[in-house]
Amino acid sequence: MLRTALRTTLALLMRVAFRPHIEGAENVPATGPCIIAANHLSFSDHVFISLAVKRPVYFIGKAERLTGKGLKGRLTAAFFRAIGMVPVERDGGHGGVAALQLAEQVLGDGLIFGIHPEGTRSHDGRLYRGRTGVGYLALHTGAPVVACGLVGTEKVQPPGSLMLRPHRFTLRFGAPLDFSGLQGRSGEARLRRQVTDEVMQAIAALSHQEYVDMYATKAKTLASADR
Repeated sequence: MLRTALRTTLALLMRVAFRPHIEGAENVPATGPCIIAANHLSFSDHVFISLAVKRPVYFIGKAERLTGKGLKGRLTAAFFRAIGMVPVERDGGHGGVAALQLAEQVLGDGLIFGIHPEGTRSHDGRLYRGRTGVGYLALHTGAPVVACGLVGTEKVQPPGSLMLRPHRFTLRFGAPLDFSGLQGRSGEARLRRQVTDEVMQAIAALSHQEYVDMYATKAKTLASADR
């Protein structure tokens, strides 16, 4: 009850402070498992998505965010629990496997799992190639995928900034993408890529971003090398 009350309060504060424009929230299924796949412009994107949807949305986050000490640590942990963060140890490849296993568990419990397929924030506002974890989850679990396009969240919290700025932003949720007819074929790499690309196309249509067929991490490295 305390977690629900805190989440409700945070959602109200978000709407008052930022006056977000939310479209298509009714496309998120009222019951059952669902994957929300969104572009990634700001550190707070997962927070805004979680608070914009009536049902709790669970995202993977660094385990240390829930283990802080002192009053600040406890408040931080309470905040991330309220928005549905699922802790995982980030240790390279093993961390990626653990994240997918946790996502499977969330979906297996009939809940909503949120994911940013790009894997990292866009450094220039463009939409980058998606990692195939979202394709794997859709094919493995049969859960529908709801694409989400965020617009303007990087102005609320610019990259590298810890402070939030009072700026309006938009969240658009698309109609569910149904891959249940392909369930059980998550072992096929080409199909995982095909599903992931379809999800990224849906995100691009909602966010109106220019799409770049390159991983965001590589693009950041190339951009840094050119400076």
